[in-house]
Amino acid sequence: MDHKVLRKGLRLMDGLAFDSISQLSMDPDNILSPLITAGLSNATPDEVHEAIVHPIRMLFLVGINNKDVYIRVRGDRSFYYLLLSEWNPATLATPFPPALLEKLVSLFVGARRRYLSGEHSTEETTDLTTAIDGFITTIDHVDSTIETRRVPSLKAPKGIKVTRSWPPDYFSKLDIAILAETTIRKALFGIDHDNEGDEEDTLLYPHDQSLPLYVRKYLCWLSLTETNPDSKNALFLAPIAFTSDQQRQEWYKPTGHRSRFYATVDEFLDYAKVEFEKTGKGAKHNVIGLLTPWFFDVEEVESTAARRDEAIPVVWEKKCFRAGMALRLSKFERDGYQWRYQLTMFKPGLPYYQNAAEPQSRQGKQDLWIEELLEKVNEYFHVTRAWIGGQTQNHFDPPSSRKVSADSVELSNEFITEIMENPSLLPITATEHANMGFESLKGYD
Repeated sequence: MDHKVLRKGLRLMDGLAFDSISQLSMDPDNILSPLITAGLSNATPDEVHEAIVHPIRMLFLVGINNKDVYIRVRGDRSFYYLLLSEWNPATLATPFPPALLEKLVSLFVGARRRYLSGEHSTEETTDLTTAIDGFITTIDHVDSTIETRRVPSLKAPKGIKVTRSWPPDYFSKLDIAILAETTIRKALFGIDHDNEGDEEDTLLYPHDQSLPLYVRKYLCWLSLTETNPDSKNALFLAPIAFTSDQQRQEWYKPTGHRSRFYATVDEFLDYAKVEFEKTGKGAKHNVIGLLTPWFFDVEEVESTAARRDEAIPVVWEKKCFRAGMALRLSKFERDGYQWRYQLTMFKPGLPYYQNAAEPQSRQGKQDLWIEELLEKVNEYFHVTRAWIGGQTQNHFDPPSSRKVSADSVELSNEFITEIMENPSLLPITATEHANMGFESLKGYD
């Protein structure tokens, strides 16, 4: 995209005053490029203007529709993790990570405030500026009020009566952002440790073809029902599939835009860092995450789709079997002012789960993925003990309707469920790990 054309397109936006259109058109984050690259390489200024205005208006409408979440988290950046899930305009070529979504919102809020504070012969109002103004109202409400002692409940779905604040106040701000996603909120609103719902509401373990929103729903349900104010375990509520945001972007189209429902390793580690820094009653000793990467290349999926004359997202869903693992980080002991940590990675395979192991053709990619994950973990935490492998304590075969043995995603959910329901099953010592079939990882004390 020609920077000159982009600058002309931005100047067509009535009711906004950008600080520096020239600088914005050459932004190092390319913050607007995902909106204008697809099919617009030779676009006119009017076409650039339209390509930007529609999705940005939709972004602010999503923000307005979730003002209860913004108020609940008091404008925290976790709110933009919700926007990542909820905002999916058709023109978007690749998903923005939460940090860039925050920057994008701030860009247009700043441009609107700058316009309103200036001297203009007429005040321009458009569909876009009306949406921005609506969200600014929520921002200003939070900035001008004091946080209440009793946290406000999220808005209940239609037909559900609010009896107490939901989610409970002991869930973190990022937990709130994930629980607030539309389908999760509708399915689980009101569920918590004291109100587990009806027995028929119990969910089946996700498997290696389950879509990410179902996996999120299971993790959210499990955390809601098993977490209480005294819990020392924190469960990350999104499946972790990517070692970088770039990978999530690369899989955005091939997954039918579903990659935005998966988390990155860094997002999990940021969450763990926040949880471990808590003190007092809310202090956490263990943070647990479900890993569900898949070890296929985008080109491989595209080729298979062309050969089978099927949509690429369908091939991804049915043929890119997810590889389930579970990661647990634990505070181990103090080293001066710092903490030492230990790591447990549940990785189903031989000798306990032959059918759940990754096929030999993909084991090399799995090993590299795990190696990269461990490197990232060591950048965040001082890990001195680590184990891999393992088996669940009380395994149950999948329902007969599945017609297959438990795969690695099912087994990983079983492992996580066991330790959420009964924290005493969580292995701590070397002996406890050995008794559960774990082997120590090389390179650690």
